[in-house]
Amino acid sequence: MKTTSFNNGRSNSSSLFRKGIGGVSFFFLLFLLLFASCDDLEDTDTPSGGDGGMPAETGTAELYILSEGLFNLNNSSLALYSFKNNQLNTDYFRSINRRGLGDTANDMGIYGSKLYIVVNVSSQIEVVDLQSGKSVKQIPMLSENGSSRQPRNIAFDGGKAYVCSFDGTVARIDTASLSIDALTRAGRNPDGICVQNGKLYVSNSGGLDWEGIGVDRTVSVIDIPSFTEIKKIEVGPNPGDIQAGPDGSVYVATHGENIEAGDYHFVQIDGHTDQVVRTFDEKVLSFTIHDNMAYLYNYDYRTQDSQIKVFNLKAGKTERENFITDGTTIRTPYSISVNPYSGNVYITDAYDYKVKGDVLCFSPQGQLIFKLPNVGINSNTVLFRNKASQGNPDENPADPEAGAFANKVLEYNPAPSQYMNTSYTAYEEGFTGIQVLARATELLQDRTTCLFTLGGFGGNITVGFDHTILNVPGEYDFKIYGNAYYDMYGTLLDKPGGNSEPGIVLVSKDTNGNGLPDDEWYELAGSEYNSPATIRNYEITYYRPTPADGDVKWKDNQGKEGYIYRNTYHTQGSYYPAWMPAEITFRGSRLADNSINEPRPGMPEHWVGYCYAWGYADNHPNNTEYSQFKIDWAVDKDGKPVHLDGIDFVKIYTAVNQNCGWLGEASTEIQAVEDLHYKK
Repeated sequence: MKTTSFNNGRSNSSSLFRKGIGGVSFFFLLFLLLFASCDDLEDTDTPSGGDGGMPAETGTAELYILSEGLFNLNNSSLALYSFKNNQLNTDYFRSINRRGLGDTANDMGIYGSKLYIVVNVSSQIEVVDLQSGKSVKQIPMLSENGSSRQPRNIAFDGGKAYVCSFDGTVARIDTASLSIDALTRAGRNPDGICVQNGKLYVSNSGGLDWEGIGVDRTVSVIDIPSFTEIKKIEVGPNPGDIQAGPDGSVYVATHGENIEAGDYHFVQIDGHTDQVVRTFDEKVLSFTIHDNMAYLYNYDYRTQDSQIKVFNLKAGKTERENFITDGTTIRTPYSISVNPYSGNVYITDAYDYKVKGDVLCFSPQGQLIFKLPNVGINSNTVLFRNKASQGNPDENPADPEAGAFANKVLEYNPAPSQYMNTSYTAYEEGFTGIQVLARATELLQDRTTCLFTLGGFGGNITVGFDHTILNVPGEYDFKIYGNAYYDMYGTLLDKPGGNSEPGIVLVSKDTNGNGLPDDEWYELAGSEYNSPATIRNYEITYYRPTPADGDVKWKDNQGKEGYIYRNTYHTQGSYYPAWMPAEITFRGSRLADNSINEPRPGMPEHWVGYCYAWGYADNHPNNTEYSQFKIDWAVDKDGKPVHLDGIDFVKIYTAVNQNCGWLGEASTEIQAVEDLHYKK
């Protein structure tokens, strides 16, 4: 899967070699080489999650991370991180193929069943089978006289791969035969390539001529059917990163006559007229696009300061000057990517360009979720895949514990949410309720990639098992996995808190034996069951907004009304479930609001969701005792304890109705439900 929604196979990277062609002198490159250190081939450091547990991602099985290494040292590497077994192989390509990847790998993309890696100085395209990790072909990128073309970046369209090279050519590769079937010319030293509206857009940097005739200033437009250049668009000096955006647009970053001077701009091209429509005075070295948002990063070579901001493409303005909101420091941002399955943002940190850097995963709100340390030298591309490969030597295809987990979604009724109509709600465009339910059951099979949002108050999910969970008196009987974590800064009150979005849990036994959750339900009486702050028989109704992308209105039976507000981090068409009727009503017990804004230096809004003591889903981190539940807590509708010798179904619903400022609505999230007595 590509790194963003619109990049058409192109990486979102800015390599040291790219910086070199824009103005970093060759002597500076030599300086880096002289002081470069050698590292071990395998990295054994353990990745860390934000709550002290292991990293987790929605809908994502694996990460592929390309590191270019150091120029002329032949030490490029490909890393693979598996969310299934939480293992990082920092030299995955070598471990499978028993040889190195080559010199200065600049870009990679997934197309079909293969991974295509552009190795610049080695002047070749390495084609890798995704399932096995084995190289299937090395495609040499050489001119007629045998000289290196120095390929730079790759894009895909209609069964073809298109590679731009520093020699001014664009090669067309047939992805069936894995051979070059045509070449065409672009401008001087092409640096980036993307596909939009049946055309290729190639940024011509001219960076190798910066001390001679000067840099190029154009983007070549190549008609795909005829494979010929039909136009050159003047965009500004030294164009670099280029990507397709929404509404048929193309965006390109220009770096000025001398990249160290910082004369950068962000240029929008109309992909229908092939005219520049806007040039934004934004200092952007590189960027990535996700929906209608662009994440722009800049690095000042003179001050060594970096900045990452969020830019609204539709509005044409900066939404946030600083993307990172939790104080996390990145010394030298080297690439930025968005996971299309979760919307989380990945930033690589190159430190001083000579040592192995890190990959950091942030939420769309700019808060660190996890970090993969010491991945590779100058990591420039991160790709995401929702299916696990078989090539990882550490991959275990058989999961002996799979039977312990819920394996079917019997009901799923999420309330409106900023994550609505995305993979978080098992939705694809045009899905009916039946299709959503089927997809949810499919997603539930892989607990390492699954995460369901329940939305605002009342949103719920019901899951079932292929066996009965036994009630063992005095012991925890099952566990619910969510995405709660403790705040990295601690809390201002003397109790745990962080990202707690509690959900009430109910259980049921299949008394009539029909395999359906139509028998009596019993609530597990958690710590707040008898609290006077808990509202019993709470009822809320949500209304489909007009227009569809408006805020979602709600009214409750306490005389209150409000909205699920839209925000700039999630720009899908609607926050209201597309497959549900125009009004939806939920009933249950409402817990008291648990989130408090606790400002920190530089963070005027720092929301902390305080954890209730026990008995609620997505309330404490998964690696704590308080994510576990006892069937003995069950009570009937009158609050009287009941004895169940076992249960077959578990239902969870969001139990708070709170808006947390820029974080949006509180919403319980569920990853998996586990029988703790399985095979005991």
